[in-house]
Amino acid sequence: MTFDSVFFDNASTTKIMPEIAEELVCFNNDYYFNPSALYYHLHRMSEQNKPTLENMRQSILKCLGGDNGKLIFTGSATEASNLAIFGSVKKNTRKILVSMGEHPSVYNSALELKNRGFDVEFVNLDKTGKVDIDDFEKKMTEDVDFVSIMHVSNETGAINDIARLVSIVKDVNPKAIFHCDGVQAFGKINVNVDDLGVDMYTISAHKIYGSKGVGALYVKNKVSLKPIIFGGGQESGLRSGTENLIGIYTLYRASQIVTKNLDENYNKILNLKNLFLQKLAKTNLKYALHSFEDNSPYIVSASFEKCRAETLLNMLGDYDNIYVGNGSACSSKKMGNRVLESMGVSKSDIEGNLRISFGLYNTPEEVEYLVQKLSERVNMYLTNAR
Repeated sequence: MTFDSVFFDNASTTKIMPEIAEELVCFNNDYYFNPSALYYHLHRMSEQNKPTLENMRQSILKCLGGDNGKLIFTGSATEASNLAIFGSVKKNTRKILVSMGEHPSVYNSALELKNRGFDVEFVNLDKTGKVDIDDFEKKMTEDVDFVSIMHVSNETGAINDIARLVSIVKDVNPKAIFHCDGVQAFGKINVNVDDLGVDMYTISAHKIYGSKGVGALYVKNKVSLKPIIFGGGQESGLRSGTENLIGIYTLYRASQIVTKNLDENYNKILNLKNLFLQKLAKTNLKYALHSFEDNSPYIVSASFEKCRAETLLNMLGDYDNIYVGNGSACSSKKMGNRVLESMGVSKSDIEGNLRISFGLYNTPEEVEYLVQKLSERVNMYLTNAR
C-alpha cells in the first residue's frame, strides 16, 4: 500500500473543495467587478455585486447563529483577531485577560499590548489543555475589560466551555468584551455565537475547505470597534480595502456545506481518529497523548519517546510523502511549545511531539499507512540514535 502524498496537517490548512473550485470559474466570470467601486460606464455592473456580497454575508451569519450581530470580512483569521483586539482596546482599557493556549495571532497581540504598557494577564491551562477554570475565576476581576479565549485548541483539540467562561466574565463585569478565536471550531463542532454569548468570534476560510486569504469577524451589534486598516471605508468602515469577492465566495459556500453536514463529517473524523489510536496502540512505540476523549476529534497531539519531532516530521515527508505537523503553522520558528508547557508536559515529550490533524479527504487506508510508516520511522530514528 503506497500513496503519492498523504496530508495529515489539516489544522494548518485544507484544500478547496472540488465542487467549490469548479464553481469559482463561473463566479469569477460573472462577479469580478469591485462591489465598492463607482464606475461611470460600469456602475450598474458594480452595483449588482453589492447584494451578492451582502447575501453571502447573511448566509455565513446564519451558519454562525449570529442573529444579533454583523460580519466583517478580512484578509485572514489573524487579521480578524487583530481587529477584535486592537479595535476594542482603548487608552482607558484597564485589564486584558488572555489564555496561555491562544493561537499566536492572539497571544502575540496580547504581548504587544503588554509592551505598550497595558495590564495583560495570562490564564493557565489545566492538564487537559483547557483553560484552568479556577485560575480564570481568580484572575477575572471587576477591572478586566477585555477577554480572549479560543474555542478549540489548534495544538491539542481541547474544547473550552465558552458559554461558561462568558457567563463568568459577564457576572463580574457585564461591560467586558469577550472575543473568541473559533478557527478550529467553526464547521467542525456545533457553533452558535448567540448561544455562546460571545461579543466577537473569528473564523477562517482555508480551515474549512475554502481559499486562503479570507477571514471574518463576527461582531455583536452592541460592540464598538475602531478600524486598524484605513482607506476607502469598506466593511462598515472597519476594514478598508477592496473586498476579495471570489475568496469570500469560498468561505460562503464552504460554510454552507460543512455546517449542513456537520454531524456526518464529525462522525467520519471521529472514526479516523479512533482508528489511528487503535492502530497506534498495537505498535511497539512508546508515546504519550496530549489529546483527550472529549476533545475535538480533528486534532491528535502525540509525543514519541526519545525522538525529536522535527526529525520525524522530515523523515515522514522525505521517505513516505506523509505530511504531519508539530504545532501552529503561524509560529513555525518557535522554540518549545507554550501550550504543552502550560499543560505541564515535560520538555522531552514536547521535543517529540507531533500534531496529527484529520480532514474530510483522509481515508482509513491513509490512516493505516500513517501508523505503519510512523512506526517504521520512529524505530529507524531510535536505531540510528544508538
